Amino acid sequence: GAALGARQEAMAVRLSAADPAARWERDEHARGVALVLEDGEVWEKGCVSITLIEDSVLTKERAEAISGRTGIAGVVEGARYSAAALSFVLHARSPLVPTLRGDVRWFRVGAHEWYGGGLDLTPSYLDEDDASHFHTCLRELCEAKAGSAEVYRTMKQTCDEYFYLPARAEHRGVGGVFYDDLAEPWAPDFSLALLDAALSPDGPYMPIVERRRRLEYSDEQREWQCIRRGRYVEFNLLYDRGVRFGLSPESVERVLVSSPPLVAWKFKAEPAAGTPEAGTLAVLRKPREWA
Repeated sequence: GAALGARQEAMAVRLSAADPAARWERDEHARGVALVLEDGEVWEKGCVSITLIEDSVLTKERAEAISGRTGIAGVVEGARYSAAALSFVLHARSPLVPTLRGDVRWFRVGAHEWYGGGLDLTPSYLDEDDASHFHTCLRELCEAKAGSAEVYRTMKQTCDEYFYLPARAEHRGVGGVFYDDLAEPWAPDFSLALLDAALSPDGPYMPIVERRRRLEYSDEQREWQCIRRGRYVEFNLLYDRGVRFGLSPESVERVLVSSPPLVAWKFKAEPAAGTPEAGTLAVLRKPREWA
């Protein structure tokens, strides 16, 4: 918990330095703290949230979901568990700056503990150099902290498969890495290194922001961004495991704080062939290898 808390504060410091105009609100609740960013010049909305659960009891639904994925004995209804998570999302004002989402999750039941998490990029306008940079940084992180580029390839495939909208036959973004139920000896160090890299000035995301934040854009590009944000909301509400698990009257604001502030749905919004919008959509329909 302390390690995640320190990283939450460090992320807020980095974001404030990059976007001094942003307005912050701190929301403390029984199980954690959400730092909510709004109305910045770079990021229109974002949040960095921590959840801490100590010595709680597994519900039947959650026990079945975890035991089904892990096969670990003892993960049953009524078992005691502890968990911690840091999650963050950043929705840029400019349609030329991608959305970033990431998280790290820790879970313990009895003597068993494991990690989950990821980092993924959702551009409204695909730039191939950006996608290559993002994925190359993640591949290098996997090589350094997990000892293998094969780990990157596995986590990239998992990410592509998870952030998929079957009703649209589209992936939400250009992916990144995503992992669940990781119990390898290197899992703790890898997970913390992923958080440290996420907003590092020379990491996977911030160099993209610096290249694109001051570029001019049109009203039409802004409209396309809002349409793509609609897909983001569709994924969260229809398919995201954490959202579906966590929604309740008490938690709804905290769960939905990751949603973009302005969104549009337009009937059959299919871009004209040969346009940048069509090029982006083609990659979202058929993911590519970037690193």
